[in-house]
Amino acid sequence: MTRFSVRRARAIFSKEFKHIFRDPFTLLMALMLPLAIVLILGNSIEFNVRSIDMAYHDADRTESSRRLMETFASSNYFHPYAIDNPEQGFDDIVDENARAMVSIPTGFEKDVLGGGVAHVQILLDGTDNSSVMAVTNYMNTINRIATAKILDAPIAVRGLSFKTRYLFNPELNSRWFSVPGLSAVIIALVAIMLTTLTVCREWERGSMEMLLSTPATTLEIIIGKVLPYAILSFVGFVLVFVVARVVFGVPFMGNYATLILATLLFILGYLEIGLFISVSTHKQEVAIQFACIIGLLPTIVLSGFFFPVEYMSRGYQLFSSMFPARFYMDITRDQFLKGSSIADLWVPFVMLVVLALVLMVLCLMRFKRTLE
Repeated sequence: MTRFSVRRARAIFSKEFKHIFRDPFTLLMALMLPLAIVLILGNSIEFNVRSIDMAYHDADRTESSRRLMETFASSNYFHPYAIDNPEQGFDDIVDENARAMVSIPTGFEKDVLGGGVAHVQILLDGTDNSSVMAVTNYMNTINRIATAKILDAPIAVRGLSFKTRYLFNPELNSRWFSVPGLSAVIIALVAIMLTTLTVCREWERGSMEMLLSTPATTLEIIIGKVLPYAILSFVGFVLVFVVARVVFGVPFMGNYATLILATLLFILGYLEIGLFISVSTHKQEVAIQFACIIGLLPTIVLSGFFFPVEYMSRGYQLFSSMFPARFYMDITRDQFLKGSSIADLWVPFVMLVVLALVLMVLCLMRFKRTLE
């Protein structure tokens, strides 16, 4: 059995690095693509619903009704505009010119100041379920604040008062939540796309026969070909980290060593996924298609980037555990916003190590040293 040789692995590593620097497309994908994605998506992804167009009809026309609408306007969540009748507001919702409509009936001020119950009709566009819940929560809060202003009394005087404090993200800034998760998606994208093309390129160029005729072992070939892309992927991570801190102002509360270790394990896992696809196919076009279907879609949809994994069905939770992004997403968001120790994150770390080892074994088993 041939022993592992650092010298042979280093020679393959040097050869692969020279190929990379002779290929501007590879460098562009590894270094510029992460910056472009994080800048574009970081500025465009917004989980907080703001500037909601809201039609309102004030049939009461009193000081109390005006205070209610002023509370809506000053919240920065709604953009109210007056309409002549409630039917016009309904038509605006149907025509998608408004997301909500508020109708204040006559006698509103009399009911509020008289200690009775004042009824206000609210119509919401229910086609977007995710935003409806947020709008409903906004209106419940505005209802309490407006009532206190109308009665000229603190909210606590009227009964039970809840004071909510948001830990780790007090302003509920969407970028603080989305950009750390976006970094995982970007690294996975770069790592899997780069390595997917490695072995396929050797087959298409006819250089695989020369590589297999060398005394290099399978492990030496894999390490020599994967390591350059691991370095490029880590450089991409550093660039994304700098953009997150400098451009988007995302805080970092964790430990750099913890995040770096998790990132290296995560990169290794996706490099191995890309390599497994690469050694299983002989054409770059087919490999890219498999990379998108097997790697990228589950990474985006099942990693917890958009939808919390704990709210998925049991089957999808188990399926998402097959991908390193499922566990790295928890670590990177924790390190940016909470700063837990590695002892508190031992479960995702263990899973990253297990997945890296399993994928390495699969790559070694799948790699063929024959030309069939």
